[in-house]
Amino acid sequence: MPNLSFVKEHGIGRFAEQQKQRIKLLERMIASFDDGRSRSLYCKSAALLDLAALESSVDKAIERIEKGNINPNDTKTKAKILRGILSGIATIGLV
Repeated sequence: MPNLSFVKEHGIGRFAEQQKQRIKLLERMIASFDDGRSRSLYCKSAALLDLAALESSVDKAIERIEKGNINPNDTKTKAKILRGILSGIATIGLV
């Protein structure tokens, strides 16, 4: 229903563009944060969370990883950071 409402309000072209952005963010999450266990969460997040909140989550995770001097190859820790941020957003109801 939210998708239908969005299309009615903004048009199919804007909806399609938004979906492309979601796909790019999902690809980015899988490429950078996939620990083999988190894909389902990333897919659900990309489909359900507010696009701005989703993009902000990825940016925050990258920022925390850089500030924490996390090894770029430590996918387990990187995934844990992103999962925590995404779960926090879903918990406080910013969907």
